[in-house]
Amino acid sequence: MSKANLDRRLFLGSSSVALHAFALPRTGSAAAPSARSPQADQAIVILLQGGASHLDMWDLKPNAPAEVRGEFRPVATTVPGVSICEHLPLLASRAHRYNVLRSVFHATPSHEAAIHWVLTGYDYPGANTTTQNRNDKPAMGSIVAKTLGGRKSGLPPYVCIPDKGQLGDRVRYASAHFLGMAYDPFESGMPPSDAKNPFQMPPNLAVSKQTDLRRIDDRLGLLRELDQLPRLLDLTGTMDGMDLFQRQAMEMLASQTTREAFDLSREPVELRERYGNTRVGQETILGRRLSEAGVPFTLINFSINQEWDTHTNNFKTLKETRLPEFDRAIAALLDDLQERGRLESTLVAVITEFGRTPKINATAGRDHWSNVFSIMLAGGGLTSGQFLGTSNALGEIPQDRPIHINDVLATIYTQLGIATDTVHHDNGRPVPVLYSGQPVAELRIG
Repeated sequence: MSKANLDRRLFLGSSSVALHAFALPRTGSAAAPSARSPQADQAIVILLQGGASHLDMWDLKPNAPAEVRGEFRPVATTVPGVSICEHLPLLASRAHRYNVLRSVFHATPSHEAAIHWVLTGYDYPGANTTTQNRNDKPAMGSIVAKTLGGRKSGLPPYVCIPDKGQLGDRVRYASAHFLGMAYDPFESGMPPSDAKNPFQMPPNLAVSKQTDLRRIDDRLGLLRELDQLPRLLDLTGTMDGMDLFQRQAMEMLASQTTREAFDLSREPVELRERYGNTRVGQETILGRRLSEAGVPFTLINFSINQEWDTHTNNFKTLKETRLPEFDRAIAALLDDLQERGRLESTLVAVITEFGRTPKINATAGRDHWSNVFSIMLAGGGLTSGQFLGTSNALGEIPQDRPIHINDVLATIYTQLGIATDTVHHDNGRPVPVLYSGQPVAELRIG
């Protein structure tokens, strides 16, 4: 019997709940509209690209056979009856401040298609790193940018840290696609890996001291006059998009607000060290600065090239680098937002494209597994201290309260006040923000 057939039999035979989950992604159903005012002013979304192991972080199975449970042991959290990995001690002591969804799933174990799905809400069959390096639907951040716009003059509405690429920049699924270049993310560039090193401005915002910004404005005005004829022939709105793009670029070049938002040297060294003397830590505090300055959506790529893709040496890699860096950075972010009184208005989401196989392979690793995995959500008007859903005894499939990845995205959109049944048009073809997905009701207050 093939592995695919075996996996299918295991999934279908588990329970009626799992059968219902397997029937999704519900391509024929409509997404649920947002029915209330925004609860969050901004979102910080952190992508653990490569596929973080649910079994070795949030959903340990201490009673499973050794080939499933692995080397890590559970540690109690501040939520009664809930344990997480022993190598996440800071987050264990803060579990009352966030939620974990332990029964998330979708239908593809391919990096390319799965990353596209978690960033856009749409599957992308056939996605690959050689011919399909741009997204097929607009990324969540671009939808937010178009819907909410920039909150402050000079600040981009959507920023990617360090850039919009995934899989070593072989795919770029954080882009605006048919929404137009005006809603593409602004890329921060690579932050330092040490809390004492400066990171004042991305290179593409640097302006020579000899540059007169009024001359730039005059040249943009002249360009607008010269392009009036092609604009009359523009039936797609491309020129309007370029206008918005140019205006945003001009505002950023001239804006002291932008310069200050990206200037990590304004943070006390002690606080930067709380986040960690790592690239991950400095990316995270930069995300907090941008959010606090007024950027509505910030995507932080914790991985540059599949760092969470632990096919080999899963336990050594997680124990020595991934988990300690993650634990410190996320705990510091939650503390920092709480101390500043901003956690309630800032939605923090830690996502990954899928989990890892329950059974450990021959090289002490775990492989791709999309049948069930875990997502963390905090702040942004959500409840806290909930660990929703369970996987079965071997961490193979949802056992209780299956949650499709589109339900996670619907929750984020709804908290930001964006109706998920809003329709945009791709060359006249209507494309809803989400084709399916319901906000996770248990997480929403009121």
